[in-house]
Amino acid sequence: MIMRDRAATLMVRSLLGRGAEFWLAPVMARALPGIGLVLTTSLLAALLGLVPPWLTKLLIDRGLIAQDWDAARYYVALVFLAGLVILAASVGNNLLHLHFSARMLTDLRARMLDAALHRRVDRPALTVGEALSRIDGDTAEIQRFAFDTMLAMASSVFRLAGGTVMLFVLDWRLALIPVAAAPVNLTFLAWARPRSRLRADDLRASRGDIAAHLVEGFAGLPTLRTLAAQGLRVRDFSPLQTRQVHLLMRQRSWAEFVGFVPQITGALVRAAILLGGGWLIIRGEWQIGSLIAFLSYVGMMVAPLQNLLGLYHAQAVAQVALARLNDLADPAADERGGRAPAAGPGALRLVNARGLAAQHAPVDLAVAAGSLVLIDGPSGAGKSTLAALLARMAPPAPGTQVFLDGENVAGLDPAALRRAVAIVPQAVALFRGTVSQNLRLADPEATGDRIRDALALVSAPVDPEDAIEEAGRNLSGGERQRLALARALLLPFRVLVLDECLSEVDGPTARGILAAIRGRFPKRTIIVIAHAGPARDLPFDHVLPLAPGSPLRSAPGGTPRQRENARENAV
Repeated sequence: MIMRDRAATLMVRSLLGRGAEFWLAPVMARALPGIGLVLTTSLLAALLGLVPPWLTKLLIDRGLIAQDWDAARYYVALVFLAGLVILAASVGNNLLHLHFSARMLTDLRARMLDAALHRRVDRPALTVGEALSRIDGDTAEIQRFAFDTMLAMASSVFRLAGGTVMLFVLDWRLALIPVAAAPVNLTFLAWARPRSRLRADDLRASRGDIAAHLVEGFAGLPTLRTLAAQGLRVRDFSPLQTRQVHLLMRQRSWAEFVGFVPQITGALVRAAILLGGGWLIIRGEWQIGSLIAFLSYVGMMVAPLQNLLGLYHAQAVAQVALARLNDLADPAADERGGRAPAAGPGALRLVNARGLAAQHAPVDLAVAAGSLVLIDGPSGAGKSTLAALLARMAPPAPGTQVFLDGENVAGLDPAALRRAVAIVPQAVALFRGTVSQNLRLADPEATGDRIRDALALVSAPVDPEDAIEEAGRNLSGGERQRLALARALLLPFRVLVLDECLSEVDGPTARGILAAIRGRFPKRTIIVIAHAGPARDLPFDHVLPLAPGSPLRSAPGGTPRQRENARENAV
């Protein structure tokens, strides 16, 4: 295992340079056994491929020219049998190649999806389209290059070596012609390589823009329908496609030009061999079968030579995908790590707390376990961002400190922290499947009884086995919000943040749900964000109004409406 890991690391460095070993080498190590098997069958197929031209030479020289019918029939049979064996070997090799290369691709995609879903909140956010472009397109580019390169190199080197030996066996003078042409192609491709990389980079960025436009369009289709703006969205799609076609044509034209030079070189090589071989035949120093076999071996060497030269060119294209995946898989961008929170009742303390882009003044607040807190303020003041700091789901401003039961959340494992601090947002995310499958995202081991109890607690009019369509489109807004709340209640939370999570539920139902939650979890800390509705009538222990100004501290209890009435009476 250690040797395989080292071999994979050296392979990644030799193929793609340093910088990707930390994530690509483990994937390559798992793929090495399959690569080894495919490589073995590829070399066998390459060895078998050297046989038919030599048999053809013998057929022509010993059978046809010698007018020996028995010899002709014998060599024809051998050529036919060799063809069958080569065909069977090729089919088997192709199937093995597809199987193991597909497994490597699925491994790469899983690795990138894992990195994308655990990306730190303080890193630049990726659009959905850009993330899909990297997980789908860039991983496929790396898989093709990393998996196929070893096979292409080994097979091409073997074919070139075998073909070269056969050329020198037939005539060493003519064999020098294709050997002399190789440096010309290599020099040209070295010049073309950086220009190929630039064009590939532009095209990949364009594909990301198109994917983002499509994803956003489908996600926002209800809004587009209410505005009757579907046609405008389609028209906005046209310039993106036009640009991609332009970049695609530019890249293809460049690729054709890059391939044109080796083809011209190959044509000149064949012409020189025909002239030299013809001259040897006319002088009686060669037989026509030898010339035909020589041309066959040269033709067999063209593809391997172009593969080897093309790998140098293809590496530039792969480097573009590699840079995008390196950014995604950067260990510094992974939010995981830290210790699990110690057991505690759910006390909170905020010191100089503010979101990175929030405009309100820093907040200082101490919340005893089991308290009921309202974060108040106008829309856009930063209420949701402040609550998100409790679970490390928003980047904090410099100097911000948040403590859960005396522990600074900055040092806690995010996954464990978010099970202790459950946030239920206004915008609900549901997934295709059943109600039970959606709720078990919070607790995969939740029993049917626990799921039904959570649904009853939030008065959700659904059955655990009811189907949910994409994004919960077959449910009303209020039903989606109640399912999201029921899902959060399955977490082992100490702090529950209700961020406008019942905004689409009617008043009496929402009032009953809040009372049921408070009655079921009387010792849990509950933080409420609500502009209106029954949630603002709860008997809060702390009211935190967010507004620009001096550092904010909590106000003593009393509901917002009670305080408003007190001010009116005083006036």
